[in-house]
Amino acid sequence: MGGRGAAKPGAMLLALWPDLPDPAAWGYNVTTHLGAANYPFLERLNRPWTLITYPVAATVTPRPAHTFGLDEPTLRWVNGDQANDLYVAQADASSADTGAFFAATGLDLSLHKGGFVLSKRLSRILRPYQASGFYDDVAVAYMEQDANSTKVWDGAGLISRAMLERIEVDPNLSPEKQAHLRTELRHTRRVEFTVMTAAGQDKGHAIVAEELRDAAGNPVDFLLPEDTKRAVRLTGDHTFVGIAPVHGKQQMRLDIQSLINLYPFFSEDQLLSWLDDEGQLFQEGIASGDIGSVMGRIDGNTPLADVKAWPLREYLASAGHPLWFAGHTRSLFNQHLQRLNASTLEKLRLPIPGARHYVMPAAVGRRAGLDIVVGRSQIHIDAHAGTAWVNDDDWIELQDGADGIAGILGGADNDDALWLFPFTDHDDTHKVLAWRSPNQSGEYVVLEPTADSDIPVWETSAVLSNVEANAATSFPKADSRTLPPRVDRVQTSYLDLVQDDAGTAIDSGRDYSVTAMDDAIARAQANQGALGMYCNTLMLDKAVFGRLPSNPPAPLEDVIDASVKTGADLSAVIGWNYDHSRELLEAGVPIPSLLHNRLSVARDLPPEEQPPRPRFTQDHWLDRLEQGIHSHIDKLRTARDAAAASARPPDLLFDAAFADTEALQLGRALNSHVAAALKMETVAPTQFDRLRDAQSDLAHEKPLERARRSAEDFLARFHPDRHSAILRGALAAAYIGETPTSDIAGWLQGAKTAAGRTTGIGNQTIDALREIGLLDELQEIEGRLLSYPRAEIRRSRYRTVQITGVDDAWHAAHYGSDKLTTARRQHARQQVKARLEGELDLYLTVRREGDALIVYSADGQRFGVIEGDRLVDGETIRLRYALAEKGTLRVVVQSVNG
Repeated sequence: MGGRGAAKPGAMLLALWPDLPDPAAWGYNVTTHLGAANYPFLERLNRPWTLITYPVAATVTPRPAHTFGLDEPTLRWVNGDQANDLYVAQADASSADTGAFFAATGLDLSLHKGGFVLSKRLSRILRPYQASGFYDDVAVAYMEQDANSTKVWDGAGLISRAMLERIEVDPNLSPEKQAHLRTELRHTRRVEFTVMTAAGQDKGHAIVAEELRDAAGNPVDFLLPEDTKRAVRLTGDHTFVGIAPVHGKQQMRLDIQSLINLYPFFSEDQLLSWLDDEGQLFQEGIASGDIGSVMGRIDGNTPLADVKAWPLREYLASAGHPLWFAGHTRSLFNQHLQRLNASTLEKLRLPIPGARHYVMPAAVGRRAGLDIVVGRSQIHIDAHAGTAWVNDDDWIELQDGADGIAGILGGADNDDALWLFPFTDHDDTHKVLAWRSPNQSGEYVVLEPTADSDIPVWETSAVLSNVEANAATSFPKADSRTLPPRVDRVQTSYLDLVQDDAGTAIDSGRDYSVTAMDDAIARAQANQGALGMYCNTLMLDKAVFGRLPSNPPAPLEDVIDASVKTGADLSAVIGWNYDHSRELLEAGVPIPSLLHNRLSVARDLPPEEQPPRPRFTQDHWLDRLEQGIHSHIDKLRTARDAAAASARPPDLLFDAAFADTEALQLGRALNSHVAAALKMETVAPTQFDRLRDAQSDLAHEKPLERARRSAEDFLARFHPDRHSAILRGALAAAYIGETPTSDIAGWLQGAKTAAGRTTGIGNQTIDALREIGLLDELQEIEGRLLSYPRAEIRRSRYRTVQITGVDDAWHAAHYGSDKLTTARRQHARQQVKARLEGELDLYLTVRREGDALIVYSADGQRFGVIEGDRLVDGETIRLRYALAEKGTLRVVVQSVNG
């Protein structure tokens, strides 16, 4: 078994050449050998390298610092609409030496199927892996198959658990992530695999067998169909294995293409009802603090490092309440709005009951030793394996159709994901609607769920409070008779504008070279946008006319394959899209506003050649849906602002902050620093806060990065032992007074790195809140995330309360019943701040008057109104410290007789 060597230090390329401008100005992306990701084949070079990725339509001139002075790259390939150039440092900088690259990596490339096919194989291995290795003892067996079993096993395979347990985990990962990945590999039931041997490349999804043997009974590591891709081979005796665990989801968001193609099965009223369900559950989750409905489940399999990567997620996982801090409240609402595409509704990612799992015929599972039984026209949803198991015969040909599941779903194979919608049909039977994305109208199947299927539950308020409502929400009512005709039941006259063998002819028969890939890149450039244009046109016609266009250019599957697999010429398809959109516009066909940007219109045509502007529909079902979504978003924004305005930390935070008044003042200064950095304003220096002289160095940074650096610089002037108290002081100070200020200073994320973000102030704040018992501890034990209350809680000797109306009381004491003008209120607030802020030794008496608690001074003068219920009628209190904001005091009190 071969190894990868010691971990490399993580570093950003920009750190090597700090004089370079903003990378966004380069026109390309750079990945370097110094990054945190593991590229197993490139690590075999034992030389510095950079990978430059750029749009195929772009002309880029890489900077010499990125190319090691080479005139051309060592390797070039295309991946969709992106081109990739690999530069490898050479002893002789005048030569890229592609031959040396092949010798060092052991790769042998063939153009016998063209540059597109070769690029697809290269993209599979020249990418980062978290679990991979080169081995000299991997046993790979291949099955003997007939025509039907070949279809059943297309893209499928089996892997032994023993192989997974000895796979090497990327040493560049943090110890926590390494431990989590190893645990996952010990328990996962489905993986994506890539195997490279001297025969070529095998890839797909593999089901994990606890014990795996070939037909002769010999133990093997892989059992695969005979479908080895020979465009890329690995010379020598070693075998490369790359693994990634596969996960499904027990939830779904419907995309606009699927929505339009399946309408009216999903009606606008039903979609808006589900949207309202989710919004209501989300708001109730915010109010109750239930992180399950607020952010999605953070289960025990989530690595602790992933939880800590976002302070808000760590905060909620630690039992922090969303309504304790306005910044968290607003952030959660904004995240939810972003999922709805609040800024643009064109994608329409709408929540509906359902799941997303990867398809696999049951025969594959049975060969792995699993007890998988799926009858004809059935589907078994297996959430643990992330798999939707289907009947083997149905995969090839359904009983009620002219094709099988694979063909009906646009040529699906066993590494494709299915969207699954369980429902109760018009005849009261339970069904599951299954389809792929992207899809064409009619590409779906309706199957019956097995009795032991993991049916996803659509959570609503009723479900959370009434377990009996669970079944009804697992299978919402729908009517399969409203689905469009299935694709195998209609005859479509295609124009056959995509020739299957056109792409494989590109560069076929030539030896590999960088220049030999130019034709493939040129074809990718010519094909760019074709797939998106065609999907948009199919959506337009289905939405406007309820059907496919008359005589479309080709099945969607052919256009997808040409775009990402074969490189077949799509110029005729592009021309057809332009012509079809022009016909619609010149005919004056009204089009829903959501689809106007999906028309294929050449933007560079002179005004006189431009087609007419699109007309709007007036009462299309998409218009009604759009209006309903806008209304929902407006309600959520109103709810967000109201929730954020009501957010307040627990009194325990104020107790701790006011027990350390110096740290409280430092926290106020930290807030001022961050506010100044966000606005690029100057803060007048005090004994506690000074802006650094290098303020101008922050000018080019984004506001939050400026704020982070400013806050870190401020905290660095104090001993680390004081940081927790200062951060608690900053949070407490933000909520003093009638109108809270921003609490962002305490929740700033760490600096960006190649691996993500460093531990930041937000994480320190969480630890500071744990110190006072406000948040739970988190710990990862044997790959499982556990939370528990902090064992030691530091209690304050004081209580804090908020007293409002102190400015009113001061005015009444000095001016009696005279009118409280704006000028006098301002003066009163100034006097309250000047006389009462800071250390005090003032005795007050609490009296209940109606529903309010009023405090009076020793001479009987009204002092203000107590907020909350921390004091009782008749109690005498001693004020020790106060902060004033707009006539309101947040005070530290000791009870004298309570």
